[in-house]
Amino acid sequence: MTKKLEEEFNLPPIEDINLDEEELEEPSIEEIQHQITAYQGDLSVAERADASLPAVTGLDELEKDMDAYANEAMGTFHDLCDLGRNVEDRHAAPIFDSASKMLSAALQAKQAKIDKKLKMLELQQRQAKLELEQEKLKFQIEKSKENSEETQAIEGKIIGDRSSMLADIMAKMKEQDK
Repeated sequence: MTKKLEEEFNLPPIEDINLDEEELEEPSIEEIQHQITAYQGDLSVAERADASLPAVTGLDELEKDMDAYANEAMGTFHDLCDLGRNVEDRHAAPIFDSASKMLSAALQAKQAKIDKKLKMLELQQRQAKLELEQEKLKFQIEKSKENSEETQAIEGKIIGDRSSMLADIMAKMKEQDK
């Protein structure tokens, strides 16, 4: 099955993929700063879009208009259906055709409203993602700066893993017993 997926997505064979230690190393400070500038550019675009959205007037009004249009189209649809049932069969077909057009108009109005809301949500998610990536990059820069310093100021924090701490405690206990 993996061969079919490799062929479908034009991927190299799994055997050819080698993960070197160099590929797993953390990026350098220069690379991180380059990524930050790129993300800041994207973030500035998102901030400008966010700033321009509240300036756009009539979004709530448009939503109300779409609801009113959909409600009016549904009301007309019901009226035309009632009329189509009360006329002769030969005259009912164009009436029901008009009723179906009113129904499709109502559905289009509701769909336009939903599409607008989904687009707004997508823009908000993109902005949140960019902000998260910016925070991650800032954290990586701080982490790389801390690793590059030879001495670290420690304020009541224990640095190490559990097993090394237990080994140190056991060694101290043995020394005390002697």
